[in-house]
Amino acid sequence: MERVEEKAYAKLNLTLGVLYKRMDGYHALDTLMQTVSLHDRVTVAPAKTVEVHVTGATLPGENTMYRAAKLYQTRSGKGCLVTCEKRLPAEAGMGGGSADAAAVLRGLQRLHRMLTQRELTEIALQVGADVPFCLQGGLCRCEGVGEVLTPVVGPNLHFAVVKPPRGVSTKALFQSLSLPRKRVETVRCLAKLGQNDLPGAAQYMENALEAPAVELVPEIGEIKTALLARGALAASMTGSGSTVFGLFESEEQAQNALLGFPEDYYTAYCHSV
Repeated sequence: MERVEEKAYAKLNLTLGVLYKRMDGYHALDTLMQTVSLHDRVTVAPAKTVEVHVTGATLPGENTMYRAAKLYQTRSGKGCLVTCEKRLPAEAGMGGGSADAAAVLRGLQRLHRMLTQRELTEIALQVGADVPFCLQGGLCRCEGVGEVLTPVVGPNLHFAVVKPPRGVSTKALFQSLSLPRKRVETVRCLAKLGQNDLPGAAQYMENALEAPAVELVPEIGEIKTALLARGALAASMTGSGSTVFGLFESEEQAQNALLGFPEDYYTAYCHSV
C-alpha cells in the first residue's frame, strides 16, 4: 500500500459543561460531541522521516499532525509523509487540528497496523484533549478533559454552521474563565436524543463557554439569535468558539437558514456521521 487517504471530520459540541478546575490546571468537562460531515482531507504515505505539508492554511511546523506522526514513529519506527488539504476554519471550536491528528493516526494504522487501540488512544491524548474523540468519532459523551468517552447511538442530525471572521483563542478564554459556570444538562440531552426527540434534546443544547466568548466576539450572540429566528430547534456555540451551529429538522431548513449572512462569514450545511 503506497498511501492512504482519510477524511478528518469536524466535531460539534451539542452540550458543553465546565465542572471545575483540576489540580493539573485543566478544566473538567462534561460534553456531548458529534462528528459531522465537514472535513479536511489527509493523505499519509510511508517515509523514513516525518514530513507534513499543508495547503489551504498556514500551520506551525510543530502542528498536531506532526506531533501525532512523531509519537507513532517513536513507538513503531515508522515515519510518514503527510499532506493535508485544510477546509475547516481555525479558532472555530470545530476540532480541525484534533481531527487532522486523528486522521494521521488512522492512516498510519491502515499502513502498518503496528499499535494497539490503547496505544493509539494514549498517543491521541498526548497530542490534545479532543483527539481521542476524533479518533473514535460518532456521538459520544466526553468527560474528564474530554478523554473519557461513552459512545452513544443517536438520530441523524442536520446543522447549519456559521462562523464570523473573528475566532476565539481557547487558551485566552479558559485563562479568563470564572467558575462556577451554569450547569449544563448533558445526560438529559442524551436521553432525549436516544428517544429521537429532537425538540426535547434541543432545549438542553447549551455551552457554558458561550457567555464569556460572546464578550470577546459579540457576533457569536448575533449569529445565535439569527439562527433561532430562522427556525432552528436549538442554536449554540461549539467548543470554545467562535462557530455557532443551528439544529434543524431537515437539510432544506438548514440550507435556507444559511442565506443572508455576510460574505466574509464561514457558512456550511452539515449532518451527523
